[in-house]
Amino acid sequence: MLDYLGDVGAALSRARPERMAELYASLGLELIFHPEERALDVTIQPRRDSERVRGGT
Repeated sequence: MLDYLGDVGAALSRARPERMAELYASLGLELIFHPEERALDVTIQPRRDSERVRGGT
């Protein structure tokens, strides 16, 4: 699956900052840096939209 996505890192590095901000907001991305430990805590809390897909079964 990762091969199918291609070079995600390169695509993200070329993205406009405002589009990246939208992506981070939609992921609920939170970064907390601990300089004394040189560590980074990363948390995501994706939003859940209430839209549903309806179709035949």
